[in-house]
Amino acid sequence: MSTCVNTAGMSEPSDARSNPTTERRHQRRAGWSWLWLAQAISLLGLAIWAALDPLFSKVSRLSAWQTWQVGLNHWRIPLLVLIAALAIGSLLLLLVRFLARSNQRMRSRSLTQLLAITTLAAAWCGMLIHLDSIAWQGKRIRFVARVDQLEAIAAPLRMDWPQQDGEVSQVGPFMAYPFGRPKTLVLLQAPRITEQAVYVSSIERGDDGSIKLQLTGTDGGDWAEWHPKESHPKSFVDGLFESHRLDSATSIGRGWYLVRYQSGPR
Repeated sequence: MSTCVNTAGMSEPSDARSNPTTERRHQRRAGWSWLWLAQAISLLGLAIWAALDPLFSKVSRLSAWQTWQVGLNHWRIPLLVLIAALAIGSLLLLLVRFLARSNQRMRSRSLTQLLAITTLAAAWCGMLIHLDSIAWQGKRIRFVARVDQLEAIAAPLRMDWPQQDGEVSQVGPFMAYPFGRPKTLVLLQAPRITEQAVYVSSIERGDDGSIKLQLTGTDGGDWAEWHPKESHPKSFVDGLFESHRLDSATSIGRGWYLVRYQSGPR
């Protein structure tokens, strides 16, 4: 009986000493977990936002004051600041916690965490470099669902391209340039493509029979083009003698392409 009592009495201080150590270990692990979770949320959140928001590219390219002035919905600036603060703050805390470790028993684990932090920093660099590409692919996905509306506008013009100012049912009234042999239609009532504010401001006919729709509005700023077989988007000069230099193009199906140009005088 005395042996049992002594054994129990000796074990209690040991358990009391081990519990605080275990709790501290769990607290450290929980701290690391929250920081990694903050990084994952900010990284994935920024990528999803770039892909889904038509105005993300404009927000990322403008300064905060310019964005506020042009009225790109005031929630976007606070959200961008929140994501930046969450990403930078959690990454700095990860570095501080890593550098504060001096226990010899933690070296191997610290090396693993250093590799993870380095990989995370590389992921952020890649994300920031390719934000425009992510936004571009998101826009491509949105326009894949709009091919039927684009086709409804282009189909009548493929069969009968106007030779002078006039009006077409799917397009409305327009002015044709240049006079005599027009290849550009400037629309006087821009037709809407979707429920969102996406309009066609002008239509261009290429020498190869392609039909190019210039897009404006919330999800505009680029071109949607139909090309026959063996034809692809390329740089061109429109009927108003403005030069359009090909920047990027991606297929959205059924002979249609989403195209981005750099515009300027000829």
